[in-house]
Amino acid sequence: MLLQSLVQQADSRQGDTPEYYLARRVMWQIDLSSTGVGNAEPLVIDLRQEQRKITAPYTGRSGSKPAPILFADTAQFALAHPGLVKGPHGEKVLSTNSADVTKARTRHAAYRDLVTSWCNDHPHLPQAQAVAAWLNNPAPTAWPLEMDKDHLVAISVDGEWVHDLPEAKCWWADKVKKAKSAKTGKANRGLCLVCGHVMPLLSTLPVPIKGIPNSGMNTQLVCLNQPAHFRAGTKQLGATPICVDCGTKSATALNTLLADPEHRAFADDSAIVWWTRDPDTDTDTAMWTLHDPQPEEVAQLIAGVRHPRRGRDALAVLDEDAFHSLTLRVNTNRVIVADWITIPVPELKRRLGTWFADQQTWDGWNNTYTYWSVWRLALSCARWDKRKNKYVDTTVPKHLQADLTKAALHGAAPPAHLLPVLLQRIRADHHLDRPRLALLRLALIRTTTRHKELCVPQLNPQSTEPGYVCGRIMAMLEAIQRKAMPKVNTTITDKYLSTAVVSPRAVLTRLRIGARPHLRTIARTSGPAAKAMDGRLRDAFDLLDTIPAHLSTEQQALFILGYDHQRAHSARAAAEAIKAREAGKELAAGQQADALPEASAEDADSSDNTLW
Repeated sequence: MLLQSLVQQADSRQGDTPEYYLARRVMWQIDLSSTGVGNAEPLVIDLRQEQRKITAPYTGRSGSKPAPILFADTAQFALAHPGLVKGPHGEKVLSTNSADVTKARTRHAAYRDLVTSWCNDHPHLPQAQAVAAWLNNPAPTAWPLEMDKDHLVAISVDGEWVHDLPEAKCWWADKVKKAKSAKTGKANRGLCLVCGHVMPLLSTLPVPIKGIPNSGMNTQLVCLNQPAHFRAGTKQLGATPICVDCGTKSATALNTLLADPEHRAFADDSAIVWWTRDPDTDTDTAMWTLHDPQPEEVAQLIAGVRHPRRGRDALAVLDEDAFHSLTLRVNTNRVIVADWITIPVPELKRRLGTWFADQQTWDGWNNTYTYWSVWRLALSCARWDKRKNKYVDTTVPKHLQADLTKAALHGAAPPAHLLPVLLQRIRADHHLDRPRLALLRLALIRTTTRHKELCVPQLNPQSTEPGYVCGRIMAMLEAIQRKAMPKVNTTITDKYLSTAVVSPRAVLTRLRIGARPHLRTIARTSGPAAKAMDGRLRDAFDLLDTIPAHLSTEQQALFILGYDHQRAHSARAAAEAIKAREAGKELAAGQQADALPEASAEDADSSDNTLW
């Protein structure tokens, strides 16, 4: 159960965040002096430039009469600020509207009553004496020009936050628990579905969820406030009994995870959080590799997958230290649980290793394997802007990054629409880089089974699959053109790719005829090279009984894989030929064919970023 796991997370991290506290961005600090009480003017400190968050009291509030928050509230509550409005010349000026002024004074009065109540309960504290003396003065009528009513204001005494006092934490927690419990006169005690004990029950969850993209001020994890949501005529948590402690802990734990960069990631309009039952193994989950893969760690994960006996031994232990992952979205002010998974940590590592093995691509120039983060894979499915030489991030398919993360964690296939959309992008913009190849290979492996043996990271010269062989032939024909015309601006791939991927027979037959004069040109400078390239092309055509007239979606993907594998293979051979030529060795016929004129270090760098 999700709430049970969050409560366990909160219990394992006791002391990290006090009850009903949250990391909040305080914009103004009112610093009081504990000496000379009543005489010293409070010091107003502008914290807006610091851009930092402070753990401060918080609770969800809504309605026309929202409750104040202890020591850390908006300027409207803490200082009776009426707000800024647009002036006659477009500048921001202080509101003089009677409704704004009245609302500010009413809310400030509620704030004063709350803070005064705390001061009266702790008369022995010098901080309480300083705050009480400050509150005895009339509400301020002059505020910093940059301050607005929604800016968060916190109180300190001698530079120390008052809300950090143990007396403030306990008092505030007790105050919120009483306010959020069921109303007096109703059955406010019962069996909690989370902990299984008879405890005081909540009417609503006391802490809203913060940090999800597009979330509002009072986003609730559980919210039943419409008749269509009611169960047995009972609204809110009446039909879902949750005790005060469990409701507080679960919401606080989720907010803590959402605020921790090491335990959350954002994907479009989603937020993904993860944790383990034992906090000491958090750094060992390798979940972060999905968003920032490092070659050494990825190599270890893949090595674990390729030793099945070792993997079975690890899974047989069924470690109680489970790994939890949660994907959240927001609909108005309600949290949507888009995905929820609980698996042992060894199983997580096996799935992550499989994920990176399935997207593995080979860089022929550098003779290395490359791996990509989920956000980079999702971006490669966007439209490519040739003029700006980058992807248009607003055209990424909706929820794709979250869907890819889900596929990685569940060991499942990516969305069914991924392969057609990616192929359409490649045919339209003729751009093929390594992230697109990795995503293409991943989609093929996980959505098809007939051609899985072809989806290897490197060239498979024995394959007779028509789509794959046609892609190889296209790369060979392009290599012949580049060998004969080193300074060509528009290659045959630029001209004919869109057609060749779908209908290879007409294109490849025509291009084979067009390659003959190129081979004659090559023969004038290197007969052995021309002969070697012609022989390779002939051998590739011999792998086909007949050139297919049309290719299916899967075969189109294999066409592109075959094209890339042949180019990567040729790039590696060219790099070795260049190295041999620089060493003064005599090149064989095949090496002369591989040593393309354009093969250089600059091309190696560019080919790693874009192949077409």
